[in-house]
Order: sequence, then C-alpha cells, then structure tokens
Amino acid sequence: MRAFTLDSFDTPPRLRDDIRTPSPEPNEVLVSVYASSVNGADVPIAAEMLKDMVEYEFPVTLGRDFAGVVEQVGSAISRYRAGDEVYGFVPHADPTVHKGSWADQVAIREDATARKPGSVDFETAGAAPLAGISSLAALEALELSKGAAVLVIGAAGGAGSFFVQLAAAAGATVIAPGLPEDHEYLRGLGAAEVIDRNADVAAQAREQHPEGVDAILDLVSFTPDDSLLKPGGRLASTLGAAGEGHGRTNLMASATTANLERLAQLLDTGALRVHIQHTYPLDQAGTALEALPATHTQGKLALRIA
Repeated sequence: MRAFTLDSFDTPPRLRDDIRTPSPEPNEVLVSVYASSVNGADVPIAAEMLKDMVEYEFPVTLGRDFAGVVEQVGSAISRYRAGDEVYGFVPHADPTVHKGSWADQVAIREDATARKPGSVDFETAGAAPLAGISSLAALEALELSKGAAVLVIGAAGGAGSFFVQLAAAAGATVIAPGLPEDHEYLRGLGAAEVIDRNADVAAQAREQHPEGVDAILDLVSFTPDDSLLKPGGRLASTLGAAGEGHGRTNLMASATTANLERLAQLLDTGALRVHIQHTYPLDQAGTALEALPATHTQGKLALRIA
C-alpha cells in the first residue's frame, strides 16, 4: 500500500508504495483512509524533533487525523463492521513514533475511533479530530463564563478557528489577533474584537480591557505573554508552555471515543464548522507538510488519500 513515511533520521520523508498493509490486532479496526489533514504535531515528528524524548520505530508513517471506511475488524470488536464510516486520530507515540494516517490504510484501536459525523463529508471529518478535540480541551481548561474575555493567540489556524467558535458560542468575548486579511474571517467565526497581530497585542487588548482578560489560549508561543491576565486568570498552551500553578494548563488532546463523539455532534449540528484552506493529494504530502509552518493559514490544510 501507499504511505508517506520517514524511513530514517538521515533521509527526508517520502511517499512509498511498498508498505505492507497492517493486520488489525483483536482490539483494532483496519480503516481505509479517505482523508486526513496537516497538524502542528506532524512538523516536529517529520523533523525528528522528538527523537530525544520518544523512540522512533522506522518506517514512521506521518499524519494523525483520519476519516475513512472500516475494511476489517479485530476479533474482539463488536461495535463496528466492514463498511462503517469512522474517524479519529492516531496518537503520536503509541508507545513509539511509528503509526500514522497518511496511508491507504491504518490499523487503529477501537477506542480511538468514532462513527464519522453523517452530515459532513470525509474531507471535513478528516480535518477535524486533533484540532477539534484540542479546542474542546482548551474550552474546558479555561472555564469560560458568559461575558468572560479570552485572548486567542493563533486564532486563525486550525485549533484556533475551532476554539473561537466554541468560546463565542459559550458567550465569551473573544479577542483575536490577526493579519488584515484575517479580520473578516475571524469575525465570521465569532470573534468580538479583532486586533493587529503585528502590533503590540497586549497594549491593543488593554485599551478595551484595562483590568486585563480572564483567560488566554496561546497556540503558537513557547514563552506566552501573560501580562494581560487578571489576577487568578487562566492560561492554556498546546506547546507545553503554560507554566505551573493554578490556572495553568498544558493541553493534550485525547483520542477517545467519547471525545470524538462529542466533536461529531458539534459537526453534525453545524455548531462547529471546518474551514479548509487547501486540499493536497497524498502524493503532495511533502508540500503540505512544508506549507503549514511556511505559510499563513486560515483553518486547516487537508489531505486527500483516496
């Protein structure tokens, strides 16, 4: 089968067509992958940045998200049968860096999958899992009450776009830094205040919130600026940079059926929308991987597998 793999620490990732189709373990389902997307986690994995923290088991198939159709079920599986449409994401280390979704097929634990939301297509479902669940985790961690002011650093990207929608729906006042071309997009997501991300973000936000904001979600900074937080305010980071102490949360998306079902309901009802800026075929996965850190993105970059 085809898979986009990293074969060693000395070679760049590439598309191969000679990877053996996996056989599902008793607690796994074999999924034919129709769609995926590019996430921030894919870049450090491909750049070998995790090799001092976790073992790489070559060949490493890249990609986390997937949406597709069940081809085969393990002997212990009763919830699915061949032909069922499912979605989910592959943990980056389980326990090694090895499995990924940028492949024709992936064998994945049943408890890391859920039925694909029926009202959206495979491309939409395949772009949602990791970023969507990260945004739900952020919403819970920041405990936003109605009227709370939350600053979102990285609001226009994948997880940021989801979070802005969720926070606005919860009644929070969302402050979203962006480029000029982002303003209409961010307001369409529900941002109440859009400010210039290339200027002094804290100073601009303080003009409307002189006492500070209730919460900050920082999706891009390794040293988040917490100067705008009110005393007792909350800060969450997807990069492990939130710090320690009360109100500080380093987010980790958990690929569980319950989380995926919660996300699927939001997608099914239209409460959460997925904006896909561009879709790449599998043979251009390398281009998609390079595009995420190198270009400004509104929403998600999708990958078409089948």
